[in-house]
Amino acid sequence: MKALIYPAVALVFNIILFNSFPMAGEGASLGTLLTIPIIGVISFLFTFTHYILTRKRIKTKYFQFIGITITVLISYFLFITDEGNTPIDIVGRMFKTARNYNKIELADFYLDDVPVNKEKIIAAKKKFKDQLPDTAYTVNVLRNTDYKTIETIGIFYKNGTAIPVHDNVKIRQINKRAIMLSRIANDDTLNFVLSPLDIKEGQSKISGFQEENPKRKPVQSLRNADINLLHKATTLDQKLIAYKVFYWLL
Repeated sequence: MKALIYPAVALVFNIILFNSFPMAGEGASLGTLLTIPIIGVISFLFTFTHYILTRKRIKTKYFQFIGITITVLISYFLFITDEGNTPIDIVGRMFKTARNYNKIELADFYLDDVPVNKEKIIAAKKKFKDQLPDTAYTVNVLRNTDYKTIETIGIFYKNGTAIPVHDNVKIRQINKRAIMLSRIANDDTLNFVLSPLDIKEGQSKISGFQEENPKRKPVQSLRNADINLLHKATTLDQKLIAYKVFYWLL
């Protein structure tokens, strides 16, 4: 029975891995198709070798340790992640965020939803759990040249009125669904006419809203915006074990 420890370790470790950390593009099906068969074959090769060694009365203590270690390492390195978002990267960001928990601000909950911001978003959710609405919106400001997010603005609705999260943002209601959002920072002013209430979860609105241009800026310098619907109940601490533990420990 000791020979079966390799597939047992592989099974338990991969269940924990798959349920604790995000895969690249959340591609669990791709990971299952590519990595699980490879890990299964390797673990059963160790099982077969262990069985042969036992039949020949050769000590398996060191082989077992090495086999388990290799099984775990192969499982880890075959786990498909985005660049800079491996489990080690995530745990490192969790420790860093926890050490700087006192610096977390309410606006961090509305950061652009990319891997490097996930831990700050969770920390802000925990720290300001009584101040956050169940549903809010993030407005991602994008460069016109490469559509890279350069700024994220948070808004939410209270009693039908759109309210900005940031102090330097003003909102004027145009009609029942459209708003004029204005952000002033030093000499840079942004103006967007947006319709947040028309945005559905998972809907892409990249380039859907172009910056208003009252000062006649060059067209190539105008920025665009997309809007993402943000539910407090759909953050990663509701889905993945590592983030559940991180949220609980904060």
